[in-house]
Amino acid sequence: MSRNKVEITKQSGNSVSIEEINRKIELTEETVKIVHLGTTIQTGIDAHYVHNQEMVSSTWTVEHNLNKYPAVAIVDSGGNVLYTEIEYIDTDTLEVRFEASTSGKAYLN
Repeated sequence: MSRNKVEITKQSGNSVSIEEINRKIELTEETVKIVHLGTTIQTGIDAHYVHNQEMVSSTWTVEHNLNKYPAVAIVDSGGNVLYTEIEYIDTDTLEVRFEASTSGKAYLN
């Protein structure tokens, strides 16, 4: 198995650009996940979506079209993290349910 040679062409903060023959790859904190230092590095951009719920409601229907069951973090309009019920309708839609109506954002990854 032959390995392509790479050259670091740019390094700035948490971002590194490397080049290999006929291909440019940029590695950033968001696109590189180090699973175990020195063992495995996974690269690639994972799909994500931010749902902005401006109207207060006790049920948010989130159509994200990510084609997966994403991890979800909920933050209310005051910036507080909320822990609540989430139901996955399918790989592109989920519902977030609250005891009282609220607005805020759902961060899906």
